[in-house]
Amino acid sequence: MRPWMLIGWALAACLPLLLGSGYAVQVADLALLNALAVLGLNFVTGYAGQVNFGQAGFAGIGAYVTALGALAGLPFWLALLAALVVAAGASLALGLPTLRLRSFYLAMATIGFGEIVHLVLLHWESVTGGSSGLRQIPPIGIGRFVVGTDAQAWWVLLAVLALAVLVAGRVRRSWLGRAMIATADAEIAASLTGLDTLRVKLVALMLAAVYAALSGGLYAGYVRYVSPDQFGNQQAVLLFSMLVLGGTGSIGGCLIGAAVLTVLPEALRFLHAWYMVLYGAGVVAIVLFMPDGVVGAARRLGRRLGVG
Repeated sequence: MRPWMLIGWALAACLPLLLGSGYAVQVADLALLNALAVLGLNFVTGYAGQVNFGQAGFAGIGAYVTALGALAGLPFWLALLAALVVAAGASLALGLPTLRLRSFYLAMATIGFGEIVHLVLLHWESVTGGSSGLRQIPPIGIGRFVVGTDAQAWWVLLAVLALAVLVAGRVRRSWLGRAMIATADAEIAASLTGLDTLRVKLVALMLAAVYAALSGGLYAGYVRYVSPDQFGNQQAVLLFSMLVLGGTGSIGGCLIGAAVLTVLPEALRFLHAWYMVLYGAGVVAIVLFMPDGVVGAARRLGRRLGVG
């Protein structure tokens, strides 16, 4: 890891000390959770080039499996691990029949998956609590350590995100990462060289599901309440927008997009009725004038200035 990256993570660790306690730290914590889900989405969409609107569905699976396991008496980390396994299995169930599809057909299939998950969470009331959701979920904890404040949650979530970024970077530089990018650039040509493109896309989707489930499970332990509305297709579109805004295929773009679209709506709430209008207009303007995301625009600017 480069020195400036280490400095950035160290400064991020000090953020709760600058913000103090209260709502600002809570929003920052939610930005970390969104960043985890967007990092996962980047595997399948940014690297493998497959449109995936099912990320919120995987996050919902992670949240509810973690919540149900913890409420049943399992240690939080064990319930979270079970959620990752279930989400990985769900990604195989989704990917095997759908990853042979192309373009908008795949997008429609993943939207349908997200809606199925939402409807199951909503109507399986005896297990999920229906529209009322699940409450009093045990907090994030390992052994005797239990997260009790928003600042503690920030440090735990930041550590998890740092590890997730490290894994994503290793995958990107590995044979698997190169295979994902080859599949996105020219799938037919890649398959003619002997690459099993279906398997590559399945692995990408599985990584996306695991990251989303990790985000959802930690969300359940942090907020200690989950409901179906938190994991609907609206959230799936928001996660996809975060990836596009930051820059697909870029780990830094995932972090930037998640931070901007989590913090910006809250920062504009003082405008009352106008805040959603300005928020939407700002997002549209960024997409129009920076089609390759914030990171792509920064790289172009750097080349023009002769930097890097």
